[in-house]
Amino acid sequence: MRKLIAPLVLCLAWSAQAKAFEPFMVDDIRVEGLRRIAPGTVFNYLPISIDDQVDSQRAAEAIRALYGTGFFQDIALERDGDVLVVNVVERPSISRIEIFGNESMDSEPLMDALRDVGLSEGETFNRSLLEGVENELRRQYFAQGRYDVSISSTVSPLPRNRVGIRIDIDEGERARIREVHFIGNEAFSDRQLRRLVGLGPRPWYLPFSRRDQYSREQLSGDLESIRSYYLNRGYVNFTVLSTQVSMTPDRKGLYLTINVSEGEQHTISEVRLAGQLIVGEEALLELIELEPGELFSQRRVQEGTDAIRERLGEEGYAFANVNAVPEVDRDTQEVALTYFVDPGARAYVRRINISGNYRTDDEVIRRELRQMEGGWFDASKIRLSRTRLNRLGFFDSVNIDTEQVPGEQDQVDVNVDVAEGLSGSLQAGVGYGTGTGVLLNFSVAQDNVLGTGDRIMLSADNNRFSRLYQATYTDRYYTVDGVTRYFNAQYRDTDARRQRLSDYGLRQIVAQVGFGVPLNEEDQIRFDFGVEDIKLDVRDSTQRLQDFVDEFGEDYFNYKVSARWSRNTTDRRIFPSQGGTQQFGGEIAVPGSDLRYYKTFYNNKRYFPLSERWTMALEGRVGYGEGYGDTTELPFFENFFTGGISSVRGFRTSSLGPRDPEDNRPTGGNLRLNASAEVMFPVPFVESDAVRLSTFLDAGQVYNTKDDVDLDEVRYSTGLAFTWMSPLGALTMSLAKPLNDERGDETDTFQFSLGSFF
Repeated sequence: MRKLIAPLVLCLAWSAQAKAFEPFMVDDIRVEGLRRIAPGTVFNYLPISIDDQVDSQRAAEAIRALYGTGFFQDIALERDGDVLVVNVVERPSISRIEIFGNESMDSEPLMDALRDVGLSEGETFNRSLLEGVENELRRQYFAQGRYDVSISSTVSPLPRNRVGIRIDIDEGERARIREVHFIGNEAFSDRQLRRLVGLGPRPWYLPFSRRDQYSREQLSGDLESIRSYYLNRGYVNFTVLSTQVSMTPDRKGLYLTINVSEGEQHTISEVRLAGQLIVGEEALLELIELEPGELFSQRRVQEGTDAIRERLGEEGYAFANVNAVPEVDRDTQEVALTYFVDPGARAYVRRINISGNYRTDDEVIRRELRQMEGGWFDASKIRLSRTRLNRLGFFDSVNIDTEQVPGEQDQVDVNVDVAEGLSGSLQAGVGYGTGTGVLLNFSVAQDNVLGTGDRIMLSADNNRFSRLYQATYTDRYYTVDGVTRYFNAQYRDTDARRQRLSDYGLRQIVAQVGFGVPLNEEDQIRFDFGVEDIKLDVRDSTQRLQDFVDEFGEDYFNYKVSARWSRNTTDRRIFPSQGGTQQFGGEIAVPGSDLRYYKTFYNNKRYFPLSERWTMALEGRVGYGEGYGDTTELPFFENFFTGGISSVRGFRTSSLGPRDPEDNRPTGGNLRLNASAEVMFPVPFVESDAVRLSTFLDAGQVYNTKDDVDLDEVRYSTGLAFTWMSPLGALTMSLAKPLNDERGDETDTFQFSLGSFF
C-alpha cells in the first residue's frame, strides 16, 4: 500500500503545480533553497530553458524530472513576472552510519550490505531505503542461522541539513541444528551420508563444536560433498532435488531435510582418446586409472584429465586443453568416456624473470631452476624448480607463473616471484629434557651470507652432562655441478657419569671438511674427512674402563673418513604426509689412527597418507660398529645407546641394553635396532600446522655382539605423543607405557624435550 501512496501523492502535487501556471515565455530561471547542491546540477536536469514556452504540462514534466534525481524532498515552480522560480528542499545527506549490537558479525560486511542497497556515508538520505536496509541485514543474519534477530533504525537530524543513522541489532541466539534427515537415499544409509555433512547436531564429546550452527555456505559445501560421494561411486545421474530448513516455534531449533535422487549405478564401458594426442595413445591411456567394467568415478576421471595435461606439459605444450566427455547409456547403465585432447602450440621459454629478491643474488635462484631459457617448456621442471627453491629456506613464499608472450603462440615467459624471509638468526634460549636436564643454547647463523646462498653458524649448547661449541660453514655450490663443501670444527666436553651412563669423562676436539655430491634430484652422497683429538678421564671408574685405558691409553688422535648416501622424497620438511627418507653410510678411523674402528648405519622412514590430515609413519634404524686391527673392540665411548623420547619412549634415555656388572650402569653396545610405527593427526580445536598428536608403537634394543643377540630382549612401548614447533624449538611430549619391561629396567611414563640442541 505504501508503494502505491507515494506515486499518487506525487501525481497530485504535479497536477496542482500544473494548474497554477498560465502559459508564458521564460525570460530567466532562478533556483531557490539550495544548500549543498550546485545550481548547475538543477539546470542540467531541468527540461526547461530560457525562451521556452511554459505551460502546465511542461511544469509537471519539470517537477517529475527533478524528483527523479532523488536529491530533493519537495519541489515547487512559481512565476515572478517572466522569471521561472524553482523552489526546492534538499534531502539531507548522511553524515554517519553507526551499527550497534553486531557481536557475531564484523561491521565491514554489514556496511557493504548497506552500500549495495544505496545507503552509505556522504550519500543523499532516502527514508524509503531504510526498510530495504533492515531486510538486507536480516538476510545476512538468517544466513548465519540467527532467525530471532531484531533490527531497528533511528534517524537523527544534524546541523547543515545532515542526518545520522543508528542501527541497533539484537542478534538473539543462533538456532541450533537438531537433526539432519535424508529422503530418497537407498544405496547409502542416513548414517553414511551424515558423515559427509559438516552440519548436524553437536556431539556430546565435542562441547565447543560449531557444527550445529546453520550456515548457508556450509550447506552448499555439504551438498557438494554428497554429490561428489555419489558421482565417485558410479551414480552419474545423482541430483539433490531440494533442501528444506524447518524451524521450531521458539526459533531456537532447526531440522534440515535433504531430498535426493540417486539414479542407477553406472560402469565404464569404454575409455578412448580423441584429438591430437602428441604422446602415444598407449602412454596416455596408462595415465587414466579407469578400466572398462569399473564403476564410474568423477574423481578418477578428473585425475586422468590432469595427468594427461601434465604429461603434455612435459612435452612443452603449456596450454593444453583436455576435456573428458561421458556418454551415458541409461538402458545398459554404462558410460563411454572420451578424452578430447587439444595440445595447442608447443611453447618454448623466451625469458625467465626473477623478482622479489632484494637480498639474494639472481644466480642463487637461477642455479636451482631446472627450466632453462630458450628450451622447450616443461611443466615437471617448473614444479621441481619450485620445490628446490622452497627447500633452500631463504624465502617465505615462492610463486612461479607462466604467461604467454603477447602476439606469439609458441613462446612463454616464466615469472619467478619470491618473498625473502629472515635468513639470519641470533638465538639464545633455555630448554629442558627429561633425559638431558636444563639446556642452555646460543647460536648465530646466516643461511644466505651476503646473498650468495652460503651458510655460517656459530653455536654453544650446554646441559647437565655435556658442553658443545661448534662452528660450521657450508658452501652450497662449491662447483657449478652443485657439489657442496662443508667445514666443521667443534669442541665437546662430556661427563657420562651425570647421564647415568658409564663412569667416565671425555674431552673431544674435531675438525672436518666434507663434500656433498648430488646424484639426481632426490639422491646425494656425502664424504667427510676429519681429525679428532680425544682425552679420557676414567678416574674411579669400573675395571672394564680401566682395562681399556691400560691397553690403549687415555689420549687418542684419529683420522676419520665417513661416507653417506641419502634420499629424500618427502613432500615437505615439517610434518611430511607422504614420501620418505633413507640414509645409509658409515665412518671409519683409518690406519694411522691411535684407535681403529668403524661404524655403519641404515635409517629408513616412510610416510603414508591415511586421509587429508592423518598420516602413518613407519621407521626402522640399524647401527653396527666394531674395532679392527690392533683395536679389538669398538671403543666404549663410541657405543650405541637407545631408550628415551627419540627412540623407545617409556624407557629412560639411553638406559636399554647391556649394563656394567660393577655399577649396573648402561654401557651401550655395538649393535642397535630400532623400529617405530606412528599415526599422526591434528590436535582437536587447533587450526595450526605447527602442532600434531600421534599414537605410536616403539621397539628397540642395544646388544653386544660378543654375547648372544636375543631378539626376545627387544623392548616395546606404546602411547600418545604431542609435538609443537614452538619459537624456542621443538616441544615434544609423550605418555608411554612399556609393554614388556623387566625387573631392572628404568622407565619414564612421561617424557618431554624443549629447545634445540645437538
